[in-house]
Amino acid sequence: MVHEQAAGFALDALDPEEARDFERHLEICPGCEEQLEALRFAATALAFAGELPPPRPALRRRVLAVDATVLPFRRRWIAPLASAAALAAVVALVVGVTERRQGQASGLSLLVDDRGALVVTHGLPAVPSGKVYEIWTIRDGRASPAGFLHGRKARLRRLPRGASVAVTLEPAGGSRKPTGPLLLTTETA
Repeated sequence: MVHEQAAGFALDALDPEEARDFERHLEICPGCEEQLEALRFAATALAFAGELPPPRPALRRRVLAVDATVLPFRRRWIAPLASAAALAAVVALVVGVTERRQGQASGLSLLVDDRGALVVTHGLPAVPSGKVYEIWTIRDGRASPAGFLHGRKARLRRLPRGASVAVTLEPAGGSRKPTGPLLLTTETA
């Protein structure tokens, strides 16, 4: 049953106990880890897909009849063809790097859009007590703190043009500059 939870985990749709169980399962199942990365990439790409058609009125009535929450979607002004072009441009900016360490693959994927960047990692071991995975933007040889990994992903609000992104293991609370080796790095396109 745990294998079937990969999609829910990729979408952050599992309850906390299910998520912990799945994370433990990932430590012993390389097949699920590989499947999870493909699902995460697909879920991220779908977030930038074109506008969906409005639901049929009958569906809206059925949803309202069971007192479910209806989320209003704002209309996009971009034509579907332009949305497809934007999606292609975003996908073209995805950069990933994979390293082999002690027989385990680890990597960092970066999805860049006009709102910043989504950082997705895989293969990093659990954070030791008293430590945190810190994200850095590196430009012209200078590293600037950019945030912390929450689980396996993080959203960067701003990514300087031409900067690379790196992850280090730092003391809890973070550091002003990297104190350890760059565990994962990637460059923007």
